[in-house]
Amino acid sequence: MSRTLTLIQTGWESIRATATSGRKTDALAQLDRLLARPDVPADILRDGSKLAAELALDGGRFVAARRHLKTVLALDASDARACYLTGRAWEEDPDGCDRRAMLAYRKATLLDGTNATFRAAFGRAAVRCGKVKCGAREMRAAADQTPGNIEVIRVVVRGLLEANRPSAARKVLERASFLNPGGAELTSLFGRVRFETARQAQRQAEKASEYTRHAQDAQFARDGDRVLLPFVRIAGGIGPKRDDVAVRTDVVSFPRPHFARLRSGKADG
Repeated sequence: MSRTLTLIQTGWESIRATATSGRKTDALAQLDRLLARPDVPADILRDGSKLAAELALDGGRFVAARRHLKTVLALDASDARACYLTGRAWEEDPDGCDRRAMLAYRKATLLDGTNATFRAAFGRAAVRCGKVKCGAREMRAAADQTPGNIEVIRVVVRGLLEANRPSAARKVLERASFLNPGGAELTSLFGRVRFETARQAQRQAEKASEYTRHAQDAQFARDGDRVLLPFVRIAGGIGPKRDDVAVRTDVVSFPRPHFARLRSGKADG
């Protein structure tokens, strides 16, 4: 028995070395074989399943990642990182679910409230689920926790832009740029913020222009989807006078389509 455990431990250490060297596909294949053994100790099963979930996420295998994470949480329900990875597995999956991602991120923040990455991810997921105020508040709080963490700032800025709050995103970026001057990624994020700010201003200008145009066109009557145009028609001269002012009695007419008259012949019969 001790020899078997030694072999399992040696195999586990070899798999971790393979994953660290960048051979993730090989490491995941070896992990699947190791975790399928019925005699794997609980600690290796937990840690191995978590590593397998991370490798599966990197490879876009979201269903497999969620399966491994389910094993981790069954062994340790208080594992905050496993909850966070579960949120990623739902969020990044094209066939996933933003609501399940939000719930998983929320559980991660409740288990570890000091982790700004978990909090930023929860805020962005909340925005995507329609909880804009809550999500924006959580993201700003995450940025305040670690204003110099580029990973957190990236999530916060993109989430605030999704929430249509470019001014808040700019404030977060300005503070991060002060702590990390000359960062290429921050420069790229500034470009996105400027673009969204300009787009929002353009949309507001278009709305104002549309309102003005409708106000100018208010004199035209509408009947359903048809616009009634005031075509002049002779109505028998001048109408009755009101206070010595002649009143015209023109009425609105409806334009109708004109169809070409087709000649009928014997061949048509």
